[in-house]
Amino acid sequence: VKIWDARMMDSTVGEIVTQYSHGGSGGAVNDVAWSICRPGVLSIAVGDSIRDYDTRSLGSRALPLGVSYMDDADDGGADDSSFVQCLAFQPQLFDGSVGRSTAVATAPSASVTNPFELYPHRTLAVSSQGEINVIPECHAAPLAVSKRDGRIANGIGGTVLIGPTTDGPSAMEGKSISTEDISARMMRRGFHASRYSTDARENVRVLEAEKERIMAQEHDLQMRRRQNKSKPSSSKGFLEVISNMEQLLHSWRWIALVESLSMSQRRGSGDNEMLHAENDVAVWPAKGLIDAGVMKLLRMSSRDVADENNNWMDTKSTSDTLFCDVFDSPMRRAALNACGWIKKYGNLQDLLDECEGRGEFERSAALAVWHGDLESCVSALQRGAEDVRELQVEGEEYDGPSSVNGTVRGFSSKNNCESYAETLSLIAMCVAGFNVTTESDGAIRTTKLWSGACSNLLHRPGIAATMDNMSSQVHLPGVSYLRGILLFLQNIGSEIGFNNTIYNEGLSLADRIGFACRFLPRADLYSFLDVSMRKCIKFGRLEGLIITGLDKRGIGILQSYMDRNSDVQTTALISCRVVLPMEWSFERRMCLEWLESYRQFLNSLQMWNSRAAFDVGRFDHLRRLKQGGNITLASGGRQFAIAKKQHLKDKPQSNNNNPPQLWARCNYCNASLPLSKLRRQEGIANSWLSRQKPVLTCCPQCKKPLPRCSICLLSLGCLNPYMELQRERNQYPRTGMSMLGSGGGGNIQGMEDLSGLASIPFATW
Repeated sequence: VKIWDARMMDSTVGEIVTQYSHGGSGGAVNDVAWSICRPGVLSIAVGDSIRDYDTRSLGSRALPLGVSYMDDADDGGADDSSFVQCLAFQPQLFDGSVGRSTAVATAPSASVTNPFELYPHRTLAVSSQGEINVIPECHAAPLAVSKRDGRIANGIGGTVLIGPTTDGPSAMEGKSISTEDISARMMRRGFHASRYSTDARENVRVLEAEKERIMAQEHDLQMRRRQNKSKPSSSKGFLEVISNMEQLLHSWRWIALVESLSMSQRRGSGDNEMLHAENDVAVWPAKGLIDAGVMKLLRMSSRDVADENNNWMDTKSTSDTLFCDVFDSPMRRAALNACGWIKKYGNLQDLLDECEGRGEFERSAALAVWHGDLESCVSALQRGAEDVRELQVEGEEYDGPSSVNGTVRGFSSKNNCESYAETLSLIAMCVAGFNVTTESDGAIRTTKLWSGACSNLLHRPGIAATMDNMSSQVHLPGVSYLRGILLFLQNIGSEIGFNNTIYNEGLSLADRIGFACRFLPRADLYSFLDVSMRKCIKFGRLEGLIITGLDKRGIGILQSYMDRNSDVQTTALISCRVVLPMEWSFERRMCLEWLESYRQFLNSLQMWNSRAAFDVGRFDHLRRLKQGGNITLASGGRQFAIAKKQHLKDKPQSNNNNPPQLWARCNYCNASLPLSKLRRQEGIANSWLSRQKPVLTCCPQCKKPLPRCSICLLSLGCLNPYMELQRERNQYPRTGMSMLGSGGGGNIQGMEDLSGLASIPFATW
């Protein structure tokens, strides 16, 4: 097929060679026709096929677009000699707005009433048998998967079919947060509005709000199951999500606490706590997250623990209320501070009020018992029972599963509220009646009557340690603390009571470490910390950072967590908070890979604001670390304040700490335009530059004009290197030679310093 232009009939514009091998009808061209709707598209009838070519392609040859065949299903394909004899394009017989690209179906299964919506352009083909066939033009159906929400979109003709966001592994609008994919979870947390980024305290608030939403969704699910008369039980995915959420919360709380303590230690020049550091309850010795692990705060190693005479100033005393040994030392107080057990001025009531403010009455009671304050424990349990009854009243006033404000506590029915409130009251009465007796061998034991009452409470359905009960009562995290209170008091003074507490996985690792620091001797304490650390590394539990800090073992915990959960977001946010030593090459490479992977993840989702906020927050945090990183605590608070002020006084005030990485270049000769680069280039004519202005509007190398601003049309200016060199030379003193000539040979301070010209080519001097 040859194509001519009507304006130039002397020669052909192009030629199309068709190759036909379908069937046995040969390759003769029977008819040609120009497309009505697509200018420049030529359809050629070859055999039983219609081939489309784009004659307006950029190349010299026509570009094949597609091929269509006649439908010979009616005759069963017995007659292979049928071919297209004539073809024409059918005009559109429907509203053109239906087939435009704006026609969008919200689901792939959406019914299409008008068949012309999918293939609006059709061809009329007359076969050699005299049959008229309507053949739709075969267009490519593009397919794409959204990186933002996981939806699948494909186009057919003028219709775009977009899948819902509730399907697929990366669905953003899933029915439950506990069933979403890790990529969807990272994307949801990574939104700039959610603020899950470099601010540790803000991350704690974000995760607490997310936990409340998860618990509310699970509460609604349990209520629907109860209405359908099915047994309410929590799914395995929900239990894993809650466990992971608790790990994240404990880790970020520890990070926020350590950074707050370290920052207060640095800027504590005007603070009473730092001026009288030697008299404070717990002096914070760590400078950052790297050396803030409990192992380092206690200065523990296998060699030190093996030495029985090495107690590191541990003092042992007997508690007046618990009748057991309690250990204390400056290192143990620092470890308790890292676990969050010590508030300002060592006031226990502040710690209990903080727990009760979050609704953790059971934890408040347990901490009171472990500190020997049984009266505060009873009061906390009574307030917890009153809080549960208030939740029950609110549930009666606002009838409905989503209206209960206490869904985070996990009560799925009014009967559960009544039973749990009664359990709290009974435990409070049991603790109030705590009593011990002295045996004939001098050992202190609880009375049989009181111990029997504890056993009965431990077998109560609300807090019994059975697998069915634990799955149904997963909404009540305080159950483990209630059992810890009873088991500790029931086995007071024996290793059984201590082991039941420190190896209870239902308690947070920080509380178990704080308990061990108070009641275990140094050897047993090291054994417990070592076992817990190895378990955290093996199972990827972020709580283990409390033991190790962000040292090499802490990086190993992050790697194990990353391998199990694929949460590169959290590992990047935690690892970017420290500056690792240069000799830790392997750990630095891992942290860099996490960081770049998370940045590429945000870039792939086109979340530019979140990526920019992450980079800004990361550099701001590192800048604060750099400003206070070289400050060490002196022997006294006043000496520390003086050292701090002297450091700030001697530090140069500069806003630009990093050298520029990009320079402007000339579009013609590619010469770098900054002054430092122009000075190092040979061949610049000084005679011509000496006659120019201090700011040039052309390239000093090739004298071609510099680019102009697209708005104001002013030329980009650059400094004249010759003028700048002359100005710097005029700033040097020139009294040195006269001083030498007058006999002052010993004084060379006034000589002209030409060392700055060493980097400048001699031809430009």
